[in-house]
Amino acid sequence: MDFLLVLGIVTVSCLALGLISKYLRQASIPAYIIAGILFRYSSERLEFGLISSYDFAQVVQGLGKIGIILLMFYIGHEFNFRGIKEPGRFFAGCTDFGVNFIAGFSLGLLIGLSLLEAFILASAVYISSSAIVISSLIENKRLIYPEAETVVWLMVFEDIILAILLVVLTSITSDSLAMIMIPVSLAKTLLLIVFILVLIRGLSNFISPLFERDDEIPILLIFALIFGFSALAHLLTVSEVIVAFFLGSALSGVKPFKKLLGDTISFKNLFLTIFFFSFGMMFSFEFAGLPLTEFVLALLALITLSILGKFVSGALIGKKQHGSLETGLRVGAYTTPRGEFSVVLLAVVLGMEMGISELLFSLVVAYVIFLSLIGSFIAKHGDRIGKAMTVGINKLMTLKR
Repeated sequence: MDFLLVLGIVTVSCLALGLISKYLRQASIPAYIIAGILFRYSSERLEFGLISSYDFAQVVQGLGKIGIILLMFYIGHEFNFRGIKEPGRFFAGCTDFGVNFIAGFSLGLLIGLSLLEAFILASAVYISSSAIVISSLIENKRLIYPEAETVVWLMVFEDIILAILLVVLTSITSDSLAMIMIPVSLAKTLLLIVFILVLIRGLSNFISPLFERDDEIPILLIFALIFGFSALAHLLTVSEVIVAFFLGSALSGVKPFKKLLGDTISFKNLFLTIFFFSFGMMFSFEFAGLPLTEFVLALLALITLSILGKFVSGALIGKKQHGSLETGLRVGAYTTPRGEFSVVLLAVVLGMEMGISELLFSLVVAYVIFLSLIGSFIAKHGDRIGKAMTVGINKLMTLKR
């Protein structure tokens, strides 16, 4: 399979649907996933033979994996560990996690998933889309609102939990019988993280001048560090995305690196788009072997529970931190969208070959597509929705009295 043909198909498909999504003022993540789904469907129907090509699938998935690594590297660079100490923030993060994770886990068990699959589903349900949430706050001029800082903090806290969830998931082997492997894997992960942090700190005086050069050396150094440590993580059977996260965090202390972050983001956006396309390619229209009606009911239950979960956790956070139910409901509305992190979690699990059910995979793919669109709409109209819900709740409480 010609490499340029692969890139041409992926980029042109994503460009077309990406432009349509921007024109309709919708989130672009589901557009790229849908591009992959449409390509798979048309390839099978028209018998292109590309979707069954080992080379095509390997190239697209390989490029997509780079997108995940660069995403986690960027998050690590932007992450601030000190924020967790500020009053009320730990409560807000734990409340958001507790309500939504438990809701997703319970539904997973209810529809017949195993404990591990229910854990994966709960993780996907809990984590909002930082890209959609932050973009919505900016585009709709919500950053001046008092709850905006709380929303941004929740996205940061979710980054912490995402890193922990990835460590836990990648510590579970495919046979998952020998529980002793979990602490061994965790120990390897922690040792590699400490090694990276110590090495970057020790070499900061040496690498800082390299980042200040005006030739190709700075960008080569960035990617040498990212891919070099990712390769080391792969050899040690440690999660590459976790390593990328802490490498980004370590480099955030190297001041000359910050001016090069824009170049890294450009690469991240390209490869992450390819990742979403490759994820869509894996989706099947067979509805996980279930009758269409049962699959749709399970999906509707998941979407409904996810939306309600964010509003419940938002209301609790609003009452505690802002003394206002309406403010809390706006927090719930703003954090409703799901997207890239739910997909990343599932992709990491797929890469571990745990043998998860087709039901879980199909649910998460459809869930991300629909809830990224529905969530974007809810976030956009969060003010009106929060006010309307507050009025309705107050009327209900009045009637009860």
